[in-house]
Amino acid sequence: MPPVLPSEVAPATIVLEAAVLEAAPAAEPAEPADDPTAERIPDPTPGSASPEPDLLDGLLPLVIPPLPTAPPAPVGEPARLPVPARPAYAPLITDAPGLNWVGPGDAWTRAWAAHPPTVPAIAPPARPASPAVAPGGSGPAFPPLLDPATAVAVIPLAARARSSESDIVLVRRSLAAVESVADRAVAHFYALLFVANPELRALFPAAMDLQRDRLFRALLAAAKVADDPDALSALLVPLARGHRKYGVKDEHYPPVGAALVATLQRYAGGVWDRHHEAAWGRVYGSVSRMMIEAAKADAVSAPPWWQAEVVAVTPLTGEISQVTVRADQPYPYRAGQYATVEVPMWPRVWRAYSPATAPRADGLLTFQVKAVPAGWVSNALVRRTGVGDVLRLGPAVGTMVLRPGSLAPLLMVGGGTGIAPILALIEELASRPQPQRRSVEVLYGARREADLYARERLAELAKRHSWLSVRTTVMEGPNEGGLCGSLADVVAEQGPWEEYEAYVSGPPAMVRRTVRALQAAGADRGRIHHDLGEETLD
Repeated sequence: MPPVLPSEVAPATIVLEAAVLEAAPAAEPAEPADDPTAERIPDPTPGSASPEPDLLDGLLPLVIPPLPTAPPAPVGEPARLPVPARPAYAPLITDAPGLNWVGPGDAWTRAWAAHPPTVPAIAPPARPASPAVAPGGSGPAFPPLLDPATAVAVIPLAARARSSESDIVLVRRSLAAVESVADRAVAHFYALLFVANPELRALFPAAMDLQRDRLFRALLAAAKVADDPDALSALLVPLARGHRKYGVKDEHYPPVGAALVATLQRYAGGVWDRHHEAAWGRVYGSVSRMMIEAAKADAVSAPPWWQAEVVAVTPLTGEISQVTVRADQPYPYRAGQYATVEVPMWPRVWRAYSPATAPRADGLLTFQVKAVPAGWVSNALVRRTGVGDVLRLGPAVGTMVLRPGSLAPLLMVGGGTGIAPILALIEELASRPQPQRRSVEVLYGARREADLYARERLAELAKRHSWLSVRTTVMEGPNEGGLCGSLADVVAEQGPWEEYEAYVSGPPAMVRRTVRALQAAGADRGRIHHDLGEETLD
């Protein structure tokens, strides 16, 4: 059984376990959950064949026996049963939620629909006695967000009004007022959402701790660029593509927006008024329409997720393994980007991992994963995943890719498994014609020398390509032939970097410190590329 989750999600955990047990094949016993390091028992292999005795020509009639179904057992050993051939790969999941995932349309969601809980009425907010008018004092007011007749919050997505500069100012002001109580506000938001719309609970992971943080970060990011259409599109389009893997549909946006406005009304204090409510209605309507259109455009050419069969798991250190998968259909990505990965053990929990190679002709993808403490997905991939298991991949995202037309020298800084996208970028450079290649300096760091699992691979690449230079550093203990200290310190010592274009990958704290060191050493902020995405904590 999976470990017990916090009390706030205990009911969801019980249902989740029941759904997974119900979907598991009866003839295939599960691995013991209390021993995450238990080794898989390898399939038995047939024994070697022994030579047949010669026939006695002329004494016995020649009788041709039927072809054997298994090699004969060696003398002194019992015969072994033939091992059935492994069937050809067929995707386990052809339609959400499939066999071993929980999501929209599963037994849990159908049970909610058949026996909906009693939802307490939500009293509409008090409204001024005078007729409401639009901000500015003229024109009709934005339609009310809370319908007093049904006590159900609705945000009309068909509103044609475009968000104005004053709307964005009001949105930012209300977010600033809520920022100091963000934890309570976001918890209240999800409580409102799930009480009024219990069927939406299946869209979210069992544990909501990270999800709460992501919501407010996404809101702040959208508010900061709301007045820049290009920047807003660059933020929302990948978000809409990523939401498809959760099963998000058009009709889910109004209840989410209504719960959001009701939460802001409660926690924004004296700042909140009808002008803020109207501004949020217009801004949210515009944002939701943009995301709906982006999701529909993406659905024309891409599935909501890819199914990927594990074809190899190779331990690199005691805590790091290389997992190679074959997707059920072509998986488009660029070197340096990352994919979100879901394991059957933890439905709707996605974590980001970068392929360690550039796109390959055989379609295989290789991820280098470190089992971090309390990492649900990382520990499942390193400790519990074997050949034949099927994972799910979300669409590739990220901006840490090579820029076309640039010939500036490159500095690539990779910490821990953050070296994976660096390896992919080097492969892409090596595949280009000679005039397009640039000098590349790689700084590769880890806590201890034993953790520098990619050192030999990088040394091999450096011997093969004269334009590539590699240096390593560790924070603890000796480093034969290398440097000592954190990557940020080494970057600061080895500068200046004014002429370089930099790529930084690794744990978020390491990336932040290294970016600051690069800027202090002269690197242009616009030429420092990294992906501190929302899903890089595990």
